[in-house]
Amino acid sequence: MSGLSPTEKRFEEHIEDHLKTVGYSTLHFSQYGRNLCLIRDHVIAFIRSTQPEQWGRLQEIYDVDTENKILARISSEISKRGIIDVLRNQVVDRGVYLNLCYFEPKSDLNPDHLKLYQSNKFTVVRQLHYSEQNENSIDMVLFLNGLPIVTMELKNQLTGQNVKHSENQYRFDRDPKEPLLNFKRCMVHFCVDNNRVSMTTRLAGQKTFFLPYNRDLENPPVETGYRTKYLWEEILPPSSLLDVLENFVHLSKEKEFFFNDKTQKIDSVVREVLVFPRYHQLDLI
Repeated sequence: MSGLSPTEKRFEEHIEDHLKTVGYSTLHFSQYGRNLCLIRDHVIAFIRSTQPEQWGRLQEIYDVDTENKILARISSEISKRGIIDVLRNQVVDRGVYLNLCYFEPKSDLNPDHLKLYQSNKFTVVRQLHYSEQNENSIDMVLFLNGLPIVTMELKNQLTGQNVKHSENQYRFDRDPKEPLLNFKRCMVHFCVDNNRVSMTTRLAGQKTFFLPYNRDLENPPVETGYRTKYLWEEILPPSSLLDVLENFVHLSKEKEFFFNDKTQKIDSVVREVLVFPRYHQLDLI
């Protein structure tokens, strides 16, 4: 983090400090497993504490290699199915079903379910060195039970940079072939400055398309703090992100048209689209 300008570092610290007040813990990037794209100790601790019977059954199968086998299975399933499907619908390993998060119970009639929901662990890692090929880092990555769900590139406008510089950082300096940056590995990638926010769910190099994630066409002035503080105060708290994950974000299929150079005709292809709700689409009350 020595390369950060003081004002950009201060912006990161401000967001991190707020997230800590709403239930996040912090972790050094060295605890992140770059090859499997997860925080090893957090994934294992969550499974062992919330599903001891399932853990015991897998130990009988894998013995001393239990942790490695489970983590490899989880990472492989996320690569194939995407983070949304895995968090909503479990991972099956040798006939053993594993939950990787728990959503808020619909009533307070089941205290055991409430306890499991409260066991979810949210973590923020600053300057995450994510690649096995280099030491590039992403300003901030949010994890749920050891699994990455949100990345953010931050710009403090006092440094002369803004959200557009963040977008170009994703376009030109973040290789979408990196496992962490593959489509569906994370829910969303945010670009954030003091006044504006944009987002994308699919990184595609210079073709990456960003949508504005503002409260209105422009974010209105605020009495104190940054105009973009609604992001970390309303969207990123654990209860809000779990609500988005369970009820709002979704995969759809869309037809995309393009000019086929070989046939000299307009052609089309159907591809998956990961839809993360815009700010005004969420019920934040």
